[in-house]
Amino acid sequence: MNPRGNKRCLAPLCLVFLAGCSDLGVPLKLLPHIELSTTSVDFGTVLVGGSATRNVVVGNSGNGSLAGFAAVSCPGFSLDSGGGAFTVPPGGQHTIVVRYQPSTPGSSPCELSLGAGLPPVTLSGAAALQLPGAQCTVSVPSLGFGLLAVGGSQLAQFTARSVGTANVFLNVAASCGDFTVVSGGGPHTLLPGDSLAVTVGFTPSVGGHIACTIATGPGCPDVAVSGDATSVSFAAQIQPILDNQSKQCVFCHVPWRPNNLVNVPSPGYSAVRVKPFDPAHSVLYGKVTGTAYGARMPLSGQALSGPEQTLIRTWILEGAHNN
Repeated sequence: MNPRGNKRCLAPLCLVFLAGCSDLGVPLKLLPHIELSTTSVDFGTVLVGGSATRNVVVGNSGNGSLAGFAAVSCPGFSLDSGGGAFTVPPGGQHTIVVRYQPSTPGSSPCELSLGAGLPPVTLSGAAALQLPGAQCTVSVPSLGFGLLAVGGSQLAQFTARSVGTANVFLNVAASCGDFTVVSGGGPHTLLPGDSLAVTVGFTPSVGGHIACTIATGPGCPDVAVSGDATSVSFAAQIQPILDNQSKQCVFCHVPWRPNNLVNVPSPGYSAVRVKPFDPAHSVLYGKVTGTAYGARMPLSGQALSGPEQTLIRTWILEGAHNN
């Protein structure tokens, strides 16, 4: 969760068991469920002596704590923050900031290790030199793609310009999978005064806040890109649950809507009713699951089913939008 980057569920670690007993009365073990914002990071081409940073977010949507150890051991790569031992509680996230600072030209494959039993994240980058007098600018520092449904698509554009006295060498690439360079990608040479239009596409495959970077070339500014994606609609899927008379929510409360739920303090608790991207600190989710903030709700009505609880959790994880 993101401001959760783009999540990837890795099959070997996607088994989450609910608390309780099996048919034989044996307690089931609580396990973590790892989610990564990306499984590979491309730094593009960086100027020798320069540097670039990228974020990797480790999420846990399971019921047990996720323990790991973040490290890199390749020349030119280091961790600005989030390195070493870490623990991600259920519903939590851990952000690791990776820096690429090459000292010699050439390609630099590497790997971000997350600890025993956890999948590594592939790192790649290249280093190059620009000619004396080469200078590059970009038309905007960032592109925002707004809110899309999962599977939707949106395009945006920026322009790279050569504003110096020598040719500029570009290598335009996206550093994560939900963003692609539709046109203007790859290596280019710009003569002084020339420009290159770059079209970026956002096609989210999972819900949540997704942030990425478009690398433009050695010594040329990166362009930050971000967007939000949803797979759950409040109006179509969450509102009917909260308005269902068999649950009796509406008999004890005003009709719940995003305007009186999201980031609204909950009387009696040091928390808000719904905290976007954070079910563990959302009173609504703790109440309907009976896992936090006092007695399970509804008090006298029919309890929410597992799928209904999952829909509410997913809606919160994806940013609790009024959609």
